Amino acid sequence: MIPTLTIPNTSHTFRSKSAKKQKLLKLGRLGQIKEAEQSKVKSSSENDSNIEDEDEDQAWGRKNNISLLDQHTELKKLAEAKKVSAVERQLRKEEEILESVAEKKALMGVSELAKGIQYSEPIKTSWRPPRHILAMSEARHERLRAELRILVEGEDVPSPIRSFKEMKLHKGIIAGLEEKKIKKPTPIQIQGIPTVLSGRDMIGIAFTGSGKTLVFALPLIMFCLEQEMKMPFIKNEGPYGLIICPSRELAKQTFDIIQFFCDALQKHGMPEIRSCLAIGGVPVSESIEIIQRGVHIMVATPGRLMDMLEKKNSTVKRLQILMYGRSGSYD
Repeated sequence: MIPTLTIPNTSHTFRSKSAKKQKLLKLGRLGQIKEAEQSKVKSSSENDSNIEDEDEDQAWGRKNNISLLDQHTELKKLAEAKKVSAVERQLRKEEEILESVAEKKALMGVSELAKGIQYSEPIKTSWRPPRHILAMSEARHERLRAELRILVEGEDVPSPIRSFKEMKLHKGIIAGLEEKKIKKPTPIQIQGIPTVLSGRDMIGIAFTGSGKTLVFALPLIMFCLEQEMKMPFIKNEGPYGLIICPSRELAKQTFDIIQFFCDALQKHGMPEIRSCLAIGGVPVSESIEIIQRGVHIMVATPGRLMDMLEKKNSTVKRLQILMYGRSGSYD
């Protein structure tokens, strides 16, 4: 029997160690490559930030080739751009606050708002709607408003009245309306005149030609007539009612309407209701002459009114009713 010698495969063993060594070297090289790449990314980000800082410093720094005025303008624009977001947030907050209180506060002056004054009761007047109007249900009033397309907002809204006679206007005013061929009230007059006669604050919005002027003019004349009959106005007293118009043309138009109905009352034996017009282009002496006799109603533009108040030519100590036209025109 011939003995057999087994020789181990040393070459295979050597190849395995060599491959393992190459693999380890490769892994080490990959690690070095990764570290190099990370260092490059880090250095590039640092360079970018440095560039941004340099750009910002350059934007804020002095530029020799640009005048100081131009640099100031540019820097001001950059500063304002940074504040835009903060300003917008503040404006949005203010708008939200205004919307939350817009429909909850009454019509009041700035000083009253600052002092926290709130009015819970309307101005006391002697006017009352007819009994048959008071006896009608609120559902009937709502049907009438819906029929005439009258939109109202507020609490305890006065009842709409469909005729001037039911509004208890003086017969002299009724005669004046008939002379102007005005037979029945328009929708804004149906709701607006009883509201003003009730002593309530009101903002009226209607289209041109709807008779908005009569909504405040007729009740104001009635109030002044009542005051004059109870206790006549003395010298330098008044005005009791003030109407502020945005332009001279509108003021003149409003004054003519008021004067027409005041004359109509006087024709029916009522005392004189004096009104004056205070606008640019009309001599101040004419207004002062009427004021010295005791004026019930003043129609004025803001500029002339402020001038007369500053010069002590007029006063508002007796003022009870203020009406202001903000729209483009009266009718």
